[in-house]
Amino acid sequence: MKQTIFLAVTICIGLTRCASAPSRPQPTGPSATTSHIPQRASNALTPLSVSPVTIAPPLVRVGLLTDQSTATFGRVDGGYVVVSPAGASRIKRGFELRAPLAGKALNYAVLVAALSDRVSAEAMLKKVSTDTGATGRVQFDAAGGTYQVLLGASADKTETERLRGRLVESGFPNDLKVVGKPADATFARTLRLVDDEGDESSFTTDSVLVLRADGKEVSIGDQPYRGGARVFVSPRGLLNVINELTLEDYVRGVVPVEMGPKTYDEVEALKAQALAARTYVVRRLGEYRSEGYDICATPVCQVYKGFSSEDPLSDQAVRETAGMIITWRGKPIDALYTSTCGGETSDAETMFPDRTEPYLKRARCVELDLLTLNGRADSGPLNEMEGDSRLFQALAAKDAGDFSRAWSAREVRAAVDIANRLAGFKGAGLTTSPASSRRGDVLRYLDSVWGLARSGGVLTLPEDRKYFYPRSDSEQPVYESAAFLLKYRITPAQSIDRIDLNAAMPRDELYALLLSWLKKVGAITESSGKIAGVNGSTVTLKAEGKRTTVNLPAGIPILRKFNERLQEYQAAPVMIGDRITVLKLRDVPIGAVIQANYDGAAFDRTSSFSNWTRTYRADELARAISKRNPIKRLVDLQVKKVDASQRVATMDVIAEEGRVLTIRGLIIRWSLNLPDNLFTFLKSTDPDGVDRYTFFGKGWGHGVGMCQAGAYGMAFRGWTAEQIIKRFYTGVEITPMAAP
Repeated sequence: MKQTIFLAVTICIGLTRCASAPSRPQPTGPSATTSHIPQRASNALTPLSVSPVTIAPPLVRVGLLTDQSTATFGRVDGGYVVVSPAGASRIKRGFELRAPLAGKALNYAVLVAALSDRVSAEAMLKKVSTDTGATGRVQFDAAGGTYQVLLGASADKTETERLRGRLVESGFPNDLKVVGKPADATFARTLRLVDDEGDESSFTTDSVLVLRADGKEVSIGDQPYRGGARVFVSPRGLLNVINELTLEDYVRGVVPVEMGPKTYDEVEALKAQALAARTYVVRRLGEYRSEGYDICATPVCQVYKGFSSEDPLSDQAVRETAGMIITWRGKPIDALYTSTCGGETSDAETMFPDRTEPYLKRARCVELDLLTLNGRADSGPLNEMEGDSRLFQALAAKDAGDFSRAWSAREVRAAVDIANRLAGFKGAGLTTSPASSRRGDVLRYLDSVWGLARSGGVLTLPEDRKYFYPRSDSEQPVYESAAFLLKYRITPAQSIDRIDLNAAMPRDELYALLLSWLKKVGAITESSGKIAGVNGSTVTLKAEGKRTTVNLPAGIPILRKFNERLQEYQAAPVMIGDRITVLKLRDVPIGAVIQANYDGAAFDRTSSFSNWTRTYRADELARAISKRNPIKRLVDLQVKKVDASQRVATMDVIAEEGRVLTIRGLIIRWSLNLPDNLFTFLKSTDPDGVDRYTFFGKGWGHGVGMCQAGAYGMAFRGWTAEQIIKRFYTGVEITPMAAP
């Protein structure tokens, strides 16, 4: 249910009077006034004595769009309130705000790079300016979340194209673009409002705030946002469109996109994320003050998607931590966080060589806490068919006593009879036996019991059967039976292509088939989920956000599975968070299969980035490296330093003519197009003689601060948000924000 939005229409910015809050952008230039508004229709722009809507502080301004010529607002029920320093006005029409330099002459520049960090962008600008003698600038693009390196500023596009050619010849990628930006010019900081009925007004000010008069969400770029839209005149005479809203509403739009509640459905993990996100923005208020906003909405800052991303579970996390931030010695920390850390985070200086914050230190994101589920017996390694066979044998033994006698037609019939009784089947075939235990005879017997050939003839086409069994005489009735079993995943019937039908059907093959049949006809059901708790023989499962308990009877088979290999255990090792499937006959557990995690014991092992592989040719890597350090050819990569968490801290890039480039920290993963610095690699040679580099790694992100996937793993095992925060940030406290 949507909540009423209280919007503060004030020019007060950020965490008002909050200790250590940086100054925020203020209007510059002449006193802000609204142009004379002549007598107009009732739906035109009309001054108000008091605004009907307000945004309650503390406020946050989020940059969404950069350097727009216009900002457009379509008609909505109730209209809008437009607020300037001179006061508020109401308009019940659609309208657009136009930039001072909209439609003016352009200067052309080469977009040399769009980088994720300012330091790299400024270093590149310095290098290319020195190499070419051309001037340039670094400009942040809020929509793309990148720092653009722009070289040159000429009204002559041909001249700029020549500059582009020189850069490509020096080793830059061939896809460099020439872009047009408004020519440097003196301009009045005036916003023109033109409505959809042709009336115009003007505001002499840096910015105006646009609010829905009914207090509902405002649309920016076709997406709904709480609060309002601030339209700010950028230093380049164009418009930055900004979402201005209260701090807690901002956090509501961050948490569910940084940690999706459908995947990370533990409220304590989401509370830890809310604390980190709130602290992160409080620390950065005013960071982009010259552009009119505090923080961007992309991964360069933290991802924010506004109202449409909100979720009840993450809303709960925000409410339960409202007003709380993470501090070190009384000040908000720089609450960095990373998606997946691979079981261990790193000191800040590993990834950010110029940073040494004492609270951003290496932290272990792993804890081995093995529990035990009592099973029936130990076995050697099993394939899936053998595992299913053991589950059926255990079930059948309860019905028929010793089930390990010699294998013959009589034992085939006995097994089928048991399966029929368990499934509640009666009728034809129960008074006869198969001709033998040969595979063909067993399939014919199953046909006589269950009518498989008829079902196969109806539900599969001759072409299907030929496709399933291309090297066999698929027109035989026995293959109609087999095709039905295969089509409906009653395994392992697929194993008979090119296999002698006169050979004995192995016991394991029939037992696995009968177990599969019992599942298909609903006699055996399965309950799957993550193990959330073990108390003796009672297992708590979590699936789809709900927890259930299952009591496992003594003496049932418990198998542990890695990929397609299984093993039965008398005392099966498990960890909280392992997945388990409990097989039930009429709601009574008859066995269980634990899916062991091949990413090990780390708290973040549920992440898809707990292991990854990337492989690139040398020429592909050369292009990636050239985005920051232009090279013509990659000769070799050499690791020079790793940290205590095994992340690569320093690497040498050997380029043409023996040229050596040393790269450090986060630049390594960006240059090599890798998810994390936690990797090893092998070098090989393709058939055409080009080197190939194959990287094996784990983790996703910079690996510093809170590990988001790890926080979820901790919360799943019962950790509180405070415990999570204090594991990842050294020596911190969780405290209320200073009162506004």
